[in-house]
Amino acid sequence: MQKTKILAVAPYEGMSNILTELAQKRDDISLTVQTGDLDIGRQIAVQLAHKNYDVIISRGGTAELIESAVEVPVIDISISVYDVLRSIKLAENYGGKFVIAGFCGITKCAGLLCDLLQYDIDIITFKSTDDALPLLRRAQEEGCTLVLCDMTGAKAAKELGMNCHLILSGAESIENAINEAVKLVRSSSHVHKQKDLFQTLLTEEDREFLIYSPAGALWFSSIAVDEIHISLMDFVEDSLSMLRKHPNQAVAKQIRNDIYYLSSRHLFYEEQKYTAVIIRRQPALTKAEDLGIQVTNYALEEVNDFLHFYNGTEKLGDLPRILKEYSKSRLPVLILGETGTGKDRAAALIYEQSNYRHAPLFTIDCGLMGERKWHRLLNSENSPLNEVGSVIYLKNPAALSAEQLDSLFTYVVQTRLPSRNRLIVSLIENGSNSSSARIVRQFMENQLSCLTLALLPLRERLKEFPGITALYIHRFNIAFGKQIIGLDVEAMEQMTAYRWPNNLDQLQHVLKELVTITETPYISSSDVTAILQQEPGFGAASAGEFDLSGTLDEINYRIIRQALAEEQGNKEKTARRLGISRSTLWRILKNHTF
Repeated sequence: MQKTKILAVAPYEGMSNILTELAQKRDDISLTVQTGDLDIGRQIAVQLAHKNYDVIISRGGTAELIESAVEVPVIDISISVYDVLRSIKLAENYGGKFVIAGFCGITKCAGLLCDLLQYDIDIITFKSTDDALPLLRRAQEEGCTLVLCDMTGAKAAKELGMNCHLILSGAESIENAINEAVKLVRSSSHVHKQKDLFQTLLTEEDREFLIYSPAGALWFSSIAVDEIHISLMDFVEDSLSMLRKHPNQAVAKQIRNDIYYLSSRHLFYEEQKYTAVIIRRQPALTKAEDLGIQVTNYALEEVNDFLHFYNGTEKLGDLPRILKEYSKSRLPVLILGETGTGKDRAAALIYEQSNYRHAPLFTIDCGLMGERKWHRLLNSENSPLNEVGSVIYLKNPAALSAEQLDSLFTYVVQTRLPSRNRLIVSLIENGSNSSSARIVRQFMENQLSCLTLALLPLRERLKEFPGITALYIHRFNIAFGKQIIGLDVEAMEQMTAYRWPNNLDQLQHVLKELVTITETPYISSSDVTAILQQEPGFGAASAGEFDLSGTLDEINYRIIRQALAEEQGNKEKTARRLGISRSTLWRILKNHTF
């Protein structure tokens, strides 16, 4: 049985969750869920309507706006008597005066309920969104402090400083809307049966398309043979396996000065399943060799164990679990960490484990965005920020000017960017953060209610150090055809005594060189010395740089580490220099390092 293809535009996040849960229990529908209220919801529907959805479901004013903007049938998620009654019962605990306000879909139901149960509650009906603010202001002047309302009323109440309870649609109301949508589509199924393969594809406007047979062979192309771009066809062939497996998903790639978006559909003809690959092209904001904006598709990448960057041993704690849980959320994520702590890898992991993993990941390096590029990013129709259902990763926005930050914040809020896409932001945190970094963090946490992920520097992960080095050495053994077992005791002590200012990135670089030059089963202390001498800060630290935080025992340990590095890992010389016995030095190192 062919599934009914439904686009659900939820005015609030909680409805999205209910829709997703209901869809997982059914095998007769293919449901795409997006979150957006009123004009944002209408924009989402307009942008996605071309993907040949059978029907759209939404609620209230958002449903009305969508219906006026698209040709696809729209089902309104009605407000039931039980939905209104639940809100009233909750409001009765409030104690103050409250009213019910919203469009007629809510207030009509509320009026019937109040008449039936003889509730003396004022009911305010909006004829348009412009009515909400003056009508609620009047209610406020009459002593009302709480509003039971829809999203339009909630926005106005917040502006007036009033409390509000959003009248939520229960699971039964949402499921009724899904059933009504399925019934509507099935009632006109005879029309759909009359469409053949090419009539269906003609609805894709002027986009190019390719059709692949059930066996995966190219069966038809709308592109003239002499116009087929070799790089584009290579991209299609690389993506074909994923596109055949995951219909209605999208991948993207920049080729020269254009970005090509590929999406797929399954088409059934004479009981056989064909795959149509639809190609959309738009000019890129930057040249392919410009690293300011990059496009990634995890589905096309080799499977990598990102977690090994954070989980050298099982002693790291909850970070892998937190990354996985953050991936499930739709909230923006702020990643903090020093240079080289793996912020890009953490962002990639969140993307890879999320529901967005079959959509493009746009990485925007704010440090590489000049004034002209930045203006085009925020104002061009071709900007990746205008996409829907993608992942936007902003690297180090603290590199932007105050004016650029202000324009970014305004754009994010006004366009509801976090509702249209998954937003990930990373900041370099080095203990003396700039005012720009503090401003970005305040905006993310206070305005967007983001999730915050702080990555530890390598010097604070010494218990994981042997495990992390083992993972890197194993990788380089494979790459270079080596059989190195690890580092000898003095070499490991020397490595852990170094402060690693560039963290994991620096460790990877150093270990690659050590594996390259080592010809014995174990990496020696002399080789470590030779390589680390080329690194910044080796063998010395100014008084201003020395870390005096923590307990006396911790400070003593850091002193021993520093002295050990300066003595090139020689424990006897280090003990003699510090005026302690070698056994005492060994005991302190053992208690802290392993």
